[in-house]
Amino acid sequence: MTDNYSTKTGIIRNFTPGWFASVMGTAVFVVEVFVFRGSLPFANFVQLFFLGLAAIMFMLIFIPWILRWIFHFDAVSQDLQHPVSASFFPTMPISLIILGIAFEKAGPLFLSEAILFPMLQALWILGTLGIGGFALALLNIYFRRQNLDWKVGNLGWLIPPVSALIVPVLGNSLAVEYAGTLLGTINFITSLIFLGIGGILFLFVMTTVFSRYMFHELPPSRLAPTMWIGIAPTAIMAIIAIKMIQPLSIFFTAPEAATQTIAILAKAVGIGLWGFAFFWLLLAITATLSQHRKSPLPFAMSWWAFTFPFGAFVVSTGVVFQATQAAFFQWVGLASLAAFLIVWGMVAARTVQGIVSGEIFKPAH
Repeated sequence: MTDNYSTKTGIIRNFTPGWFASVMGTAVFVVEVFVFRGSLPFANFVQLFFLGLAAIMFMLIFIPWILRWIFHFDAVSQDLQHPVSASFFPTMPISLIILGIAFEKAGPLFLSEAILFPMLQALWILGTLGIGGFALALLNIYFRRQNLDWKVGNLGWLIPPVSALIVPVLGNSLAVEYAGTLLGTINFITSLIFLGIGGILFLFVMTTVFSRYMFHELPPSRLAPTMWIGIAPTAIMAIIAIKMIQPLSIFFTAPEAATQTIAILAKAVGIGLWGFAFFWLLLAITATLSQHRKSPLPFAMSWWAFTFPFGAFVVSTGVVFQATQAAFFQWVGLASLAAFLIVWGMVAARTVQGIVSGEIFKPAH
């Protein structure tokens, strides 16, 4: 009995803050399937399966995550002060919004609008507050640190500030849904504010970490998956650029000619941003393979960084395809979707293996 209690206590105490990245990497597949649903068989079934799986994962992960804050706050505090682990705390509120986006796409298959949109609004509010709170808290912690070693710098640092970019993705949909009401205006203005926060901080943080990668040795192989996080910001901004056409037209009462101009500019900007995400995907693949040849990548929860950024790229490819109808984006997107499913399956299998063996709950170094 004592051993059983000790084991449970150890699991909760060592429950790393990055577990919600698995929810993000699973829920994003729902959106991937949605944007390419016209080219995929059984799209509705696949969306519902992965939506249910992501929702169950969130609930199972939330229990030890919140218990750790209550019973082992000293361990939480240590992670908050850690220059690598701290970056993964915002994955919890991010996963709320990713789940909301997944419900937005697959929810109409089994939920009425009267239930769906209030639920999406609640998920968006909670996620937005969490993202904003963690971004402020973690940046303040980083600013107070003295003599921070360049060696600890990694693209995981993008998560706290740049997570703000995910807010407008769902926020703009809710702004359109509640257009003409105070809630709709709040959703739209908040989305624009967080777009500014995430977009500008992306430039700051990306420049800092890019310089570290250029002038210092690369992070250890355990952190190699964080290289893939650099795909997500511009992939998400490409989605926002195209999805902003409708809310901009509505809230600024743009005439038809202005709306058409906005649409043309949005598509051009979206393709340009997608281009950087595509380039970074290729860079991440080559850099990861090169590092793996030098030193095999040990499995860790950081492997889930392979999934959501890659998934965001697939979604952005689908959104650009829908906007342009260019076959190039359709084929790149479908090939990337197939590759994503292979990567997700590999990471999920290793995670289950780690859970069964208990290796994944050992203290991280």
